[in-house]
Amino acid sequence: MSLKLRTRLLKMIPGLILWGSIVLIFILSFTVPVVVIYLVIFYILYFIYDAIYIMYLVYKANKRINEVGATDWEEKLNTEFKNKWKDYYQILLIPVANESEEIITPTLEAAKNIIYPNNRKIILFATEKKFPEAAKLGEKYKKKYKGEFSDFIIVQHTLKEGEIVGKASNENSAARKMYELLKKKGIDPKKAIITSNDADYRHNKNYFLYLTYTYLSEENRDKTLYQPIPIFYNNIWKVPIVSRIIATFSAQWQMALTFKPERLMNFSCYAINFESLKKSGFWDPDIIPEDERLYWKATLEFGDDTKVIPLFVPVYGDAVLANTYWKSLKEQYKQLRRWAWGASEMAFSIPNVIKNTKLSRRKKFKLIFQQIRNSYERAIAPIIITFGDLIPELNSHYQKTTLSYTIPTLVSRFLTITTLLVIVILIFEAKIAPQKTHKNLLQNAFSYLTWITYPIVSILFSAIPAIDAQTRLLIGKDIIYTPTEKKI
Repeated sequence: MSLKLRTRLLKMIPGLILWGSIVLIFILSFTVPVVVIYLVIFYILYFIYDAIYIMYLVYKANKRINEVGATDWEEKLNTEFKNKWKDYYQILLIPVANESEEIITPTLEAAKNIIYPNNRKIILFATEKKFPEAAKLGEKYKKKYKGEFSDFIIVQHTLKEGEIVGKASNENSAARKMYELLKKKGIDPKKAIITSNDADYRHNKNYFLYLTYTYLSEENRDKTLYQPIPIFYNNIWKVPIVSRIIATFSAQWQMALTFKPERLMNFSCYAINFESLKKSGFWDPDIIPEDERLYWKATLEFGDDTKVIPLFVPVYGDAVLANTYWKSLKEQYKQLRRWAWGASEMAFSIPNVIKNTKLSRRKKFKLIFQQIRNSYERAIAPIIITFGDLIPELNSHYQKTTLSYTIPTLVSRFLTITTLLVIVILIFEAKIAPQKTHKNLLQNAFSYLTWITYPIVSILFSAIPAIDAQTRLLIGKDIIYTPTEKKI
């Protein structure tokens, strides 16, 4: 079998599983509807259990975040590692396309305020040649922040044959140039930690100290990725309710993942030792899901010892916000479909994981299972929860049974529990969100009331983008990377 054909078939797996299960559900609804009903009830009960458990994990994560925030990390470093920690450089890689100053300036201001020796902080400002204004803006920032960083390096990426437009090709080019520059400057890449950072991400002042402490405390530190908690709350009170719901669920899911090591994967903003990044082959410039690909490449390189360690510190980004309400919704959909495009990585991960000799059989099974599970649940869960009990109603014989009358009531009571969980979600949102920009009681009440739309949002902006992505993979229709529009 040719490599091209194998890749094509493997990319079809998510879509085949998704549509195969949908077709099977409909067939069973006409033949043995009671099986479908019991499966739906079982899944709803599992979903309720999982939702309650996630709320508990969010509570634990929030408590841990507060503890981390109250810790003097510089004192801990000096106590436990003496001056050893001051040998390490922290590099903040900021890929820039056509973002405005109002997006980038707060990011660099936050970077300036990160507590760490200035002679060990480096900004890697990665621009694109097709957006020449970004390089000019970089020069302006370089002058403005002179003395605040050890270096402010501006690189410009030119798209080459075989590369695709996107964050991956930009980061790949910038990191490779940075690696050579470190060598020229006599800086050991093993003594440098690089953080992949979006242009709108603002770090906590303790980020570098906490990251360095966690890094030095880890036995397999150079086989590990370090994952802070991305929270899209910079502009949360200005975005449409759809984006707010998605940002809140995303934040709480990321918080819960800190206690789910088997499912935690580097996402959006993360750190890795620079030499380890080089050994992993940097980012691949011809793909869209660059975070997931780097995870697989690191796993293949370091085997069973590969880990993603959570950092209990938030990094704040912008939620999706365009010039108009409807354009914001369109941009949000495209962003979520791009995230769901991670399912395409099965074409890379499955064959490489299977043949890798550094991974145990147990680890191989867990990796592949979790990847399939993640893509499947993203697409199917909201639909089953919302409409699962209605599908057997297509069977006229089932409609006449007692079960058809009792099940909807039972399912409704189950789902009432999930609705009550929204109250818990809002409580946690209040704890981690910035202060509201408006104090009007009517506006505040309406902003909470609109949360009743979350079942619809979960279908339109979780299930449908995932189904869209997996169906495109099934029929061989790619998506095009476009930067998500964000405004403050």
